[in-house]
Amino acid sequence: MLGERAEGLAQALAAKGVGPSDRVALCAENSPHWVAAFFAILARGAVVVPLNPKSSPDQIIRIGKSAEPKLALLSSSIVWPDETVPCLAIDSPYPVSETATTRERAFLQQSGGLAEIIYTSGTTGDPKGVMLSHGNLLADLDAVMKAVPLTPDDHILTLLPLFHAYGQMTSFLCSLHSGCSVTYLATPTTRAIREALVHTPATHMVVVPEVLKTIMDRFESQLGRMPGFLRHALRDRIRARISKTLRTIVCGGAPLDPTIEEKWWSLGFEVLQGYGLTETSPVISTNTSTARRTRSVGKPLAGAEVKLAQDGEILVRGPIVMQGYYRDPQRTEAVIVDGWLKTEDAGRIDDDGFLYVFGRKKYMILGPSGENVFPEDLEAELNRVPGVVDSAVVGLSRNGRTVIHAALLCEPDRAAAAVAEANRHLAPHQQITSWSVWPEPDFPRSATRKVKKEDVIERLKREPARRPSQGGRITPLKRLLAEVTQTPVDTIDDSTRIVSELSLDSLLRIELVSRIEDEFGVYIEEMQITPELTVADLDALVQRQKGRMPKLGHYPRWSNAAWACRLRPIAQRVLFDWWLSMLCRLHISGTENLASLQGPVLFMANHRSFLDSVIATKAIPEGFRSRLGIAAGTEVLYGKYPWFAPLAELTFNAFPFPTGARENIRPGLDYVGRMLDDGWNVLIFPEGQLNRSDQPVQPFKGGTGVVAVEMGVPVVPLAIQGTENILPPDTHIPRGRGPVTVRFGPPLSFAGTGYAEATARVESCIRRLLE
Repeated sequence: MLGERAEGLAQALAAKGVGPSDRVALCAENSPHWVAAFFAILARGAVVVPLNPKSSPDQIIRIGKSAEPKLALLSSSIVWPDETVPCLAIDSPYPVSETATTRERAFLQQSGGLAEIIYTSGTTGDPKGVMLSHGNLLADLDAVMKAVPLTPDDHILTLLPLFHAYGQMTSFLCSLHSGCSVTYLATPTTRAIREALVHTPATHMVVVPEVLKTIMDRFESQLGRMPGFLRHALRDRIRARISKTLRTIVCGGAPLDPTIEEKWWSLGFEVLQGYGLTETSPVISTNTSTARRTRSVGKPLAGAEVKLAQDGEILVRGPIVMQGYYRDPQRTEAVIVDGWLKTEDAGRIDDDGFLYVFGRKKYMILGPSGENVFPEDLEAELNRVPGVVDSAVVGLSRNGRTVIHAALLCEPDRAAAAVAEANRHLAPHQQITSWSVWPEPDFPRSATRKVKKEDVIERLKREPARRPSQGGRITPLKRLLAEVTQTPVDTIDDSTRIVSELSLDSLLRIELVSRIEDEFGVYIEEMQITPELTVADLDALVQRQKGRMPKLGHYPRWSNAAWACRLRPIAQRVLFDWWLSMLCRLHISGTENLASLQGPVLFMANHRSFLDSVIATKAIPEGFRSRLGIAAGTEVLYGKYPWFAPLAELTFNAFPFPTGARENIRPGLDYVGRMLDDGWNVLIFPEGQLNRSDQPVQPFKGGTGVVAVEMGVPVVPLAIQGTENILPPDTHIPRGRGPVTVRFGPPLSFAGTGYAEATARVESCIRRLLE
């Protein structure tokens, strides 16, 4: 499937004139489509320019001027800001042409050929594009696989973005090389990670240190602070609660707190910390199963030479070192001297060859989801704001996390507005979450007028902590905020600004809305956590949502168990088939439309009677029926008839799906997605309730389009006629017998389609089938 997808897209690129050495931008969220697009570009001999899909239009345009892409490959949710560059959606269908074969593709035959340009800076300043060749990537891949071998039976769960070199190497190059599976997690909240570990057979998880700390903090908050001896005594039980399959945690991108590392090791998980740069393809060194040291980033990979300069700077040489910076020979010559790459990181090497990294000389800050944040980019935005004379952005350690702090030369009353204005032009992972006004007329500077960042950091570290708030009731929300942000609860009052004063970065923003949903039973959009939002504002928002969206009930995972699947056909025959044959003369047509379908399918049907679920189950062919789940409206089955719910779950594999105007649809979507991922087919009634009118179909719920588009599987429209005459709406006793017709329509695909359009298409198809 991946090869066919890449081949079809490569042919589409060829039709657009993309050939050897052309640059092609790739801007999309993590998905298998991204991987296929990557290889489609390489198949044309072109050069991949991966971009952060959360980049602002200005950032994309600035990098575009440097890379000059011939074409942009995008996910359907992204709008390319440069109208002069043609675009293709990576999630649209691209069938392989019979007239075009793989032999017509253009490949670069030499390993020195350029594979990709990764921009590690320049989102607001001068672009800095790292040129990596096919040989660079292959050399690093071979070395990584020798250090951390994988087998086809392994399964990688990754939390890293694919536009990042670290994410590429660990999240698809290694998995494809070894033939193992990989799961991409779009939103790395602790709840999403926990569910992914439960529902996927992950053996390896790839994270950045801050995420690993957040997971452990959340886990310990649920169990209480467990002493080391008790954690060791209950290790197997605790480990099984996290994951029954996870063995290895690969961690890189920033220093890992040794305390956190030892906690994970004490639970029986193998934590392998590594080190690298985009300029080194990216991995330079890593700990392994047989050779590791706490606080160390391991030994250099095979083929990578590492030494220290006289001032302690780490230098690297070997086939993993980049070709240089794109169209920037001066910058290239400054960092590659006599074949040795200057990493600008300080470190030491012990007698056994283990490398230790002390810190980044350039003060690069690692974003909460693994993205690199370069202070000069943020400073450029701040310095554009009227009233800001100058700024210095640094990473500060606060409550065990690194926050992005801006020291400003400006009038005190202009500081908050200046940061808010800059944040509007920065990507989510670049958001400035903490700031202060520099107390002197100017920053400490060198002879060349550069700000002495070390002096700035030392001064900021000495600044007194925020004083506790005076009075005010400690509420459950304040306790939750204190726990998520690792802030003393008595420093939080109603006027506290959540983003700026509690240093709520993009990762913690996702974590906060997830925790609010878990603990208060309400759903809040991440984008509602604005820089101006106070604790009082958030509390009011939570209270409003409580009244609108009650918490969804428990999902019946037991009904997917093997024993339930074996019992289900028997239950259907014993409880329903005998009387159904007496009441209904069933006529089925259109099953030929299902013949070519492979994998999971979404069935969508009209709804006029309580018989519809029984009839649809009977009509759906055995190959799909044996792994079928039915979305049942929570207000009906689980609200009006809860006594019947267990029987419906056993007999028809029913599960709760929110359809009411005041219900939160996201848990239902999550469960549908999980079932489809596990190979189940799902039946949904898009009207959301029984149609009690004289019209053949009532308007479909808006969530129909969301399900159709986001699930990414074929949608089969299904029309049922006649059940309303046998068992009219809201009745439980049959009124007579008669004919029932079931028609299957052709499967529909909604890649690149808007939600409203998808809803209209499904509704239109079912209306036609009913004519």
